[in-house]
Amino acid sequence: MTRSTYFASDRPLPHNADLERAILGAALLNGEVLPLIDRAVSISDFFVLAHRRIFGALQKLAAAGSPINLPSVCDALRNDQDVADAGGAGYISRLSDGIYGKAPVADWAQKVRESSVLRQLATEGELLMRSALAPGASVRELMASISSLSQTYGLYCASAKPLLSTISAQELLARDIKPRGMLLDPVVPEQGLVMLYAYRGIGKTFVALGMAAAVAAGGQFLRWNAGKPRRVLYIDGELPASTLKERVRLILAGMESPEPAPDALQFLTPDLQERAMPDLATAEGQRLLEPLVEQAELIVVDNLSALCRSGSENDGEDWAPVQEWNLSLRRRGKSVLQVHHAGKNKSQRGTSKREDLLDTVISLRHPSDYKPSQGLRCEVHFEKTRSMLSQAARPFEVTLETGEESRAILDLQRP
Repeated sequence: MTRSTYFASDRPLPHNADLERAILGAALLNGEVLPLIDRAVSISDFFVLAHRRIFGALQKLAAAGSPINLPSVCDALRNDQDVADAGGAGYISRLSDGIYGKAPVADWAQKVRESSVLRQLATEGELLMRSALAPGASVRELMASISSLSQTYGLYCASAKPLLSTISAQELLARDIKPRGMLLDPVVPEQGLVMLYAYRGIGKTFVALGMAAAVAAGGQFLRWNAGKPRRVLYIDGELPASTLKERVRLILAGMESPEPAPDALQFLTPDLQERAMPDLATAEGQRLLEPLVEQAELIVVDNLSALCRSGSENDGEDWAPVQEWNLSLRRRGKSVLQVHHAGKNKSQRGTSKREDLLDTVISLRHPSDYKPSQGLRCEVHFEKTRSMLSQAARPFEVTLETGEESRAILDLQRP
């Protein structure tokens, strides 16, 4: 095809029907997000005609002070042919499927707006091309059209939400920011990033399971106390299901406080999956976990080498995707406990960048007089603390004993 005969692309115009459905579904779930959407998009920014009608109905209901819910929207659109062609009330009722409470609605709306601008640019570009190829085309008129386009979309770029935002010292001090509490006092703060590491065979999974169970139950583990029950997701990357079952049974049986509620402590473990465990060093692996981490307040990653498989563990740049994931979880109010291996020199394995953002780093070590016949006997050391007083950060010793009815007892050998 030559340039003289080419007028338009046969590709569909830019749009994202899934995101259009998502922001409408979010507004149906929670009418309070409608102003966020309204600031980013207008009715004409929706590509699907039914979505334009639904968004218009939402705006009218909000303007009239009427409740925004499924019955009211369906009633407002009962005679609309575009909505009927899309599936009517049944289609509207499915808009909220898969939408979670803290969905990034403003970001979704901005992407819908960007698709709309791309459609407008494509249309204007086609008109310019047709005009330029027409007999007697005027360069002056075309340049005037281009100048007008530049002004129009220059204003769009200038008004677009910046990717990053600053806050003044006065605004920071005036802002109501809730102080961080404790999930497991004093080692795991709310929105906390924590690492527990040890050389193989010392007992880090037992300790991590005990910490997780205490947080889920709102109980006590070792010298640490959870003030109230929280939802915990424990991601196990390597244990056989039978081994995990036995260790969980021992930990729960040995707890002095009541066991966690049935849904408070959830496990994701390899043997019970139909696919490979997600690689948390990749965006795809992190997306697979999203529905599971959404409800959790503490996410335990046991362990980094098994669950973060991409890249070199000695390369700080390869750690960046996991670090960004941790920060995104912290922004959403979640805490993360990362279980990691020590190297032959008994320090944490791989890049030291793993420790940069952490609130607490716990190291388990065998005492100098340890004998393999003693089983789990280790010292708990704190290598980094941001929320602990000096007395609480003193090392102490732990011994795993088996009591009556095969109950696990983690006995503190206080110095």
